[in-house]
Amino acid sequence: MPVPFVESPNVTPTDGRAIDVVVIHTMEIAEYGGAAETCARWFASPASEVSAHYCVDASEVIQCVREQDIAWHARGGNTVSIGIELAGYAGQGPRGWDDGYSWAVLERAAALTAELCARYAIPVRRLRAPDLVAGRRGLTGHVDVSRAYGKSDHWDPGPAFPWARFLRLVRMSAGGRDVVERTAKA
Repeated sequence: MPVPFVESPNVTPTDGRAIDVVVIHTMEIAEYGGAAETCARWFASPASEVSAHYCVDASEVIQCVREQDIAWHARGGNTVSIGIELAGYAGQGPRGWDDGYSWAVLERAAALTAELCARYAIPVRRLRAPDLVAGRRGLTGHVDVSRAYGKSDHWDPGPAFPWARFLRLVRMSAGGRDVVERTAKA
């Protein structure tokens, strides 16, 4: 799906890299129309010193960093991941993730995540900190990257983030198929 591009200077360019993980974040800004653009504009500022590949709100996806380049979104896990920022807060409770706006954000982010998983043969599975340390491939939260590598104290997308629902939506967006992990050639 073609999306608008608001380029961030907070990036490490590469000529290509392995992409093994999709990291889910929350923007830590209110859920409203235009949240993705607000976040993307913050990433476009050199003063922010952060970035992510994509920003997602209920009605829009904006790309900020080319997928082949390294965004500055989850220290310790940046080199092998794509970062997706979701409108909302890590402190949202279960009800906060169950309103119409949040459902739209999750559905839009799931469609994007399904495309990424298909493109990079990333399995649609939830990874925790020990999985990241072991080099497994899949989907994770910023909190897990923080716990795995100890380079930040971020806890998004938060303890009430609906992982089971999100993974179901990703699988549905992928046509009900799980992406099969590539096997290394000896």
